[in-house]
Amino acid sequence: MADTTSEKKRPWWLRLGCIIPPIVAVAILVLGVWIYLNLYQGRDFSRVTGVPVEVKLPECITNVDQIVSIGFHSRGAGETIKDVTYVCDDRIFSREYNDFGLLQGSIEWTFQDQR
Repeated sequence: MADTTSEKKRPWWLRLGCIIPPIVAVAILVLGVWIYLNLYQGRDFSRVTGVPVEVKLPECITNVDQIVSIGFHSRGAGETIKDVTYVCDDRIFSREYNDFGLLQGSIEWTFQDQR
């Protein structure tokens, strides 16, 4: 039979069952904040910090003359969709940027052969 009295005399931070739950909770919180800040592309972050939100354009855009248009559209609950139409390699593309970096899409516009 094990002596449980020595276990009870140990400080709480040295008992494995007492320290693991707070560590896991803090790790989940830190991971959640990190994911949110890395995926969120809305202007709310900029309003709070005063730092502009950087949305990366495709690497093939090397100057502003390649951008045809930029559009902003609201989608319920305050979410704003940013649409950028640009020219790369003599082809026209439109790309959608959501407030969250997930589920972003792109369209390539093609011309019909007019012989």
